[in-house]
Amino acid sequence: MAARTTTTSDAGTATTTVADGVESLTKSFDENLERVQGFNEKFVDAAKLSGNLTVNAYEKTVTSVVDFNRSIAEATRLDWVTAIVDAQSSLITGISTAATTAAREILK
Repeated sequence: MAARTTTTSDAGTATTTVADGVESLTKSFDENLERVQGFNEKFVDAAKLSGNLTVNAYEKTVTSVVDFNRSIAEATRLDWVTAIVDAQSSLITGISTAATTAAREILK
């Protein structure tokens, strides 16, 4: 069997091939990184939109429930019932406003 000798030309070709492979791998990595970053940005935007829609729905629901409770209390024509429901409604509205304000601040 004949022994193969490595020449300077073979070493130069191997170095060039490795450098090309590293360059190709780096380019591929950079392209995939850009895709992932784009996906992440779209995901965050969709999550913020969904969060804002949820907060809006929650706020409308609380307002509807509070208004319904007040209308029921007024229908009883009992001042003490109306006073209790007004106090409860004020508490619920205050807590709800604080929660929705904090949620919107987070979703900015």
